[in-house]
Amino acid sequence: MKYADFKKQPLFWNGIAMAVLTISMIPIVFLDTRTLLGVNLWIKPIKFTISLGVYSLSTVWILERFLADWRFNRKTQIALTITSVIEIVLITYQAAKGEASHFNVSTTWNQIVFSVMGTSISIFWLFHLGMIFPILKEKGISQSVRESLLWGLSIAGFGMIIGFFMTQPRPEQLELMKQGIFQTSGSHSFGTGDPGPGITFFGWSTVIGDMRVPHFFGMHVMQVFFVIAASLFHKKETKEQVLLVRFMGVLLFSLIIVMVIQTLLGQSIFSFQPLFTGVYGLHLLLILSLGLRLFFFPKFSNTKVTI
Repeated sequence: MKYADFKKQPLFWNGIAMAVLTISMIPIVFLDTRTLLGVNLWIKPIKFTISLGVYSLSTVWILERFLADWRFNRKTQIALTITSVIEIVLITYQAAKGEASHFNVSTTWNQIVFSVMGTSISIFWLFHLGMIFPILKEKGISQSVRESLLWGLSIAGFGMIIGFFMTQPRPEQLELMKQGIFQTSGSHSFGTGDPGPGITFFGWSTVIGDMRVPHFFGMHVMQVFFVIAASLFHKKETKEQVLLVRFMGVLLFSLIIVMVIQTLLGQSIFSFQPLFTGVYGLHLLLILSLGLRLFFFPKFSNTKVTI
């Protein structure tokens, strides 16, 4: 596609807007040193603008490259754009106020913000899933490219739904609510004890379970598959390509599931746990091997025998 085609798409401009917001907020991190739970207030909106910007620019490529004639193309772009803008506006507004945007039910306004964000991201998720069926039906896509797109969209959909684990109020929070004390509802932390300072910028705990980790990787595995789809698009289709993409999908999906299980057990993905660390190591070794085969060895095996 040419730039002239891209600039007509709502998601393209959403991605550009997110990039501009990211750049504009970086100086604020140094000018406004206020913190919330030990983290600069502006880190969170920056993380979300980066994530939604990457999502928007990669998704608009899929929609315009493979689903340009789909009758719900533009409506899907508009819905994804509006819901992501609502999310960013509320997160940024709460950061400017010095308030938490997620899990915060301490006032009526904060409850409204949390509720609107939950509704908005649910609509976002439904429209995201809505792209799967037309990709499945599209006849002009080779099997390996189709499977790459389907794995990417499906795992990202699963990664998004992981977020709902975090919104469920914990027993101690429910007890406080019964007493009329409203502070927080849900958390990204699982397990007992102090989560610690977390990994730089991301804030992911290295001490206890943190559901943001599988949530993040689940959502952004999509871009890995989109790169695979782009690299295979002009190659001659082989059965080996299809199998490699399929195995890659199974491995990455199972990797995210293992992350969720470990997090629910209250263990940090970044702490050494013999069983889980071994499983991650095996997964990453296999994924790297498949990736090398897909990207750096374009000539696939030939079944012809020369005599």
